[in-house]
Amino acid sequence: MVQDAGSLAALATRLANERRLAIDTEAASFHRYVDRVYLLQLTSDGETALVDPLAVPDLRPIGRLLADPAVEVIFHDADYDLRILDRDYGFRARRLWDTKVAAQLSGEVAFGLGALLEKYFGVRLSKALQRADWSQRPLTDAMIAYAAADTAHLPELRDRLDARLREGSRLAWAEEEFVRLEAVRWTEKAPAGEQFLAIKGARALKAAELAVLRTVWEWREQTAADLDSAPFRVLSNEALVALARAAPTTSDGLAAVPRLPASVARRHGASLLSAVATGRATPPADWPRVERRPRARRDPEADARFQRLRELRARRAPEVGLDPGLVCPNAVLQELARLAPRAPEDLDGVPDLRRWQREVLTDAAVLKAVR
Repeated sequence: MVQDAGSLAALATRLANERRLAIDTEAASFHRYVDRVYLLQLTSDGETALVDPLAVPDLRPIGRLLADPAVEVIFHDADYDLRILDRDYGFRARRLWDTKVAAQLSGEVAFGLGALLEKYFGVRLSKALQRADWSQRPLTDAMIAYAAADTAHLPELRDRLDARLREGSRLAWAEEEFVRLEAVRWTEKAPAGEQFLAIKGARALKAAELAVLRTVWEWREQTAADLDSAPFRVLSNEALVALARAAPTTSDGLAAVPRLPASVARRHGASLLSAVATGRATPPADWPRVERRPRARRDPEADARFQRLRELRARRAPEVGLDPGLVCPNAVLQELARLAPRAPEDLDGVPDLRRWQREVLTDAAVLKAVR
């Protein structure tokens, strides 16, 4: 456990001499209102260390390791870790190696870390700790052991999967994905005043109901912040939408709202009814508006091209032992169908179409399908 700046500096000095480093992060979005990195796990070929960012807020020595092109950085499912490391510290990783990506491309059906550790090493991670509150201190012995296991086996797992990729001549496929991951950055949600519109079911509400949804969403955000709790733990999205539809004005009406827990109605009834009343009193000129994009006109020829591309993918996916959605997602097939490229060089400009996916499908077959 690294819990002071001196220990972190010593650790960074030792790790700087390593050729590779496995890393993982633990956050607490399931428990806390403000999510952040609460623990970093690092494993070299010689040691595993857990760094406590609450005790050592300046993690720049770790950031320098991640950015060092001489150090290979191993993750399992790097996307989220890269986003929160960028968000919280501005850290960017170079020379990535992602064991989840490698497992998928090598044909593993179960590519979660737990499944891979059990298959390759006979190690079982405790499911009881999958949603542990990593913001708590002190960490229990069980939490420490669980966190350490997340990275302790990654270097050897990387080697096992590297061998499989090489045997199948697929290492270049994985390396293409690793390079793309280097560009992953944290992206902000919609502006705070518009986040309620992203709730499932919001766009089906009338404008007056959206005004209520906005005020009860704001109530939930403030309540969650006051409690330092994840918003969904205060009130579910389904309950927010039900409140917006019902717009109750009395305690009895509030108690009758579907999906609204009785405990919430008892504890927060007065403040919730006040939030609903504020929404109901919103002048029509201030009602939220949902921008509805006009539906694109159907293009029968593009639809036919898309269907031919899907049939091509359905033939090729079993031949390479990969899930069809991995071989080429529908969104990319739809873009191919829309653009209808005529020559191999035209395929270079299709967004998100990987070189390895072109290799699997073959340029000739793709161009034939879109004619």
